[in-house]
Amino acid sequence: HGSVSQFCNPLSGQCNCKERVKGLLCDTCMDDFYGLDVTGCKACECDAAGSISGTTCDARTGQCACKPNIGGRRCDECLDGYHRVQKGHSFLCLPCNCEKAGTVNGSLLCDKSTGQCPCKAGVTGLRCSQCILQTYNLSM
Repeated sequence: HGSVSQFCNPLSGQCNCKERVKGLLCDTCMDDFYGLDVTGCKACECDAAGSISGTTCDARTGQCACKPNIGGRRCDECLDGYHRVQKGHSFLCLPCNCEKAGTVNGSLLCDKSTGQCPCKAGVTGLRCSQCILQTYNLSM
């Protein structure tokens, strides 16, 4: 799939590769590209803020090397149990820290963009750690 024709250099054996493809037989994607098929290789497009600097993506799957608590093929989203906090041109994924006793079904997962945990009726707060006014005894 990676060569422009079935012919190669008769002395070196080097095939003429498509753009973004390398190797004697044109069978490998160049760094930062993946998924060699009939159309060639696709750009990985790793998120610079969420990827480990100086790494390349997996040439077969396109999976980028993500910083801690960050996921997604492009390293552009937080893992379950974490929420995104924007820091200038970068971002961090911080733990949800939901109060299990105050969340629906004891969930420890929060909204990945706001950090809001799913609170039970009568419970409030980002972490579902406070009773609403005129109620008390958050437990279980």
